[in-house]
Amino acid sequence: MPSLDFEGDYGRTYRQSVQNSIPGHDVLHEIARAAIQTTASDAQQVLVVGPGPGDDLPHLLNACTDAALTVLEPSALMLEQCCQTLADHPGSDRCRLLQHTLNEALESELKGARFDLVVCHNVLHLLQSDEQIVMLQQLTQCTADGGALLLSSYSEAEDPESQRQVFNVGRQRLIDRGVPPEKVEAIMESRNTVVFSLDPSRLSAVLEQAGWRSPLQLYQGLFIRLWLCQAEA
Repeated sequence: MPSLDFEGDYGRTYRQSVQNSIPGHDVLHEIARAAIQTTASDAQQVLVVGPGPGDDLPHLLNACTDAALTVLEPSALMLEQCCQTLADHPGSDRCRLLQHTLNEALESELKGARFDLVVCHNVLHLLQSDEQIVMLQQLTQCTADGGALLLSSYSEAEDPESQRQVFNVGRQRLIDRGVPPEKVEAIMESRNTVVFSLDPSRLSAVLEQAGWRSPLQLYQGLFIRLWLCQAEA
């Protein structure tokens, strides 16, 4: 995984690749959907940041039956796949798809906008720590009072020995899945070059600064975590 080219081979094989790189990918999204159903099904405005091919968009439309969805995806290929994913869904007219990063959108079409639910899966770990802080601040700023922010990201254990053991298990998992050795090494070596840990303490600090509640960790699969974050009403 020398780079994540969403317009190239990585983008074209995304659905297969993500099953290897995100341990428990399907379980994570199953739990995320349940969290949305129980905490934000009455949302009127929903923002989805970086949905990839949009596999969760139909579930979001089903869970939030009255919501308008704004979808931000900077990759043209991924956005095209989102369109295909939504093509046959009866709620597709409630979706607005924009080819923007979050920062670009907040400086243009979404300037001043706030959302009852914000969903951002596996995007923050593509940024280095200082950029993660900026994006987390932006995500909290565009979440309405009393709203919910659902996040997942690569996130290492803070204890080095624990993380070493997690990496060993992660490597064996990839081998057991039949991933070629060179791809196993590329995935493992992507740490701090392609993907960067979103440390729980960093997330908590940004939320505390924004006056939010502490994040609730809903799931962890090796080095992938899912959090539900809620703004004060």
